[in-house]
Amino acid sequence: MAKDDMAEVDLASNGAEPPGVATAFPYEEYECKICYNYFDLDRRAPKILECLHTFCEECLNTLHLREERPWRVSCPICRHRTPVPDYRIQNLPNNTKVTEDFPLYIDSDPLPQDALPPYPPPLHPALVALRREETGASTSQATPSTTVSTATTLSQDSVRYDSCQSCKRVALTTGCVCVIFSFLSMLVLLFMGLIFVHSPPSPAGPICLSIASILAMFSVVVTWLICWLKYRPDHETGRSSATSNSRRNA
Repeated sequence: MAKDDMAEVDLASNGAEPPGVATAFPYEEYECKICYNYFDLDRRAPKILECLHTFCEECLNTLHLREERPWRVSCPICRHRTPVPDYRIQNLPNNTKVTEDFPLYIDSDPLPQDALPPYPPPLHPALVALRREETGASTSQATPSTTVSTATTLSQDSVRYDSCQSCKRVALTTGCVCVIFSFLSMLVLLFMGLIFVHSPPSPAGPICLSIASILAMFSVVVTWLICWLKYRPDHETGRSSATSNSRRNA
């Protein structure tokens, strides 16, 4: 057997590798074993799993989208399931050994790398649904406050309307009492004035008639005011304003 053949047999028996094989791929630990691209500090960040296998963030995102349960990701080599914090691959820890050597291995072996898609992978559907639920919950929490403010506004308007109606009743009652008193006083003074004028003639007669005429004019004016206050067209202003406020708040 030739010496070269004997050397190869000795290397094979001892488990050693031929010289140059170990240095054929000196940057093998700095590349992802899924896409075979070098790691970087951006979308191909080296994410280390619990099983100590390292892959780039872009490939792990793709694997994560295939998982039915978003809280984990399976290692493509040993199938170990690693929990994913907040359902996002970027929250996994980086392989510090690889990141510390960046960009030395890129500068030493400037091979062309595969171009990434223009946009990163989408979020997991479960995470999107969770965010929608949180948004809906925040909206539902804000709705009662709006309802309370609307109810408060309506209650204030109703209180104002009731107070206005109470004042209106008091004014109408007072006006009616004044009209009745003026009318009765006018009749008494008119009767007394006629008596004083005819028999026997007295200067008190014209004075009584003058006061009676003034009371008559006062009764007419107060009666007109009472009718205007009671039958004016905008007597439901409070209700209309309350309705408009409720529509505006709705």
